[in-house]
Amino acid sequence: MSDKPITTKLCNFLIDSAVADLSLADSLTYFIDAYCYDWAVEAVLEKYCQAYGGLWVGGAVTLSQAHITFSPNLINMICHNGDDSLAIPLSHIIDVSLESGFLTKIILLTTPYGLFRLRCFGAKSFMAAINQQLNENLYG
Repeated sequence: MSDKPITTKLCNFLIDSAVADLSLADSLTYFIDAYCYDWAVEAVLEKYCQAYGGLWVGGAVTLSQAHITFSPNLINMICHNGDDSLAIPLSHIIDVSLESGFLTKIILLTTPYGLFRLRCFGAKSFMAAINQQLNENLYG
């Protein structure tokens, strides 16, 4: 089976290991107390990560014949430490479901090694495309 791309969507992916790089924000805090700013931002980000299980990272998700891949956009590559890209083999996906969300729906991908969440406009149709490809892979 080739890994031919089927569709790509702009999305936000919940990445549990995403770490914000605050060095850019430090340069923008010239007129305020940088220590207080850093402390406040770090505290808010820590609470957010605890509440949601990570950070929503913007980028693009691509469904191919064998994988779902996520690539962060340029802004998120600049504003995060490390590589937040990921690839999930379709053969590892146990279940695909839809959750409600603010403004957009959230697609929940269940795998043996954890849950993955992505949000995008047109989530219902993107989920249908994932399910269709899963069925094609399973039944030919």
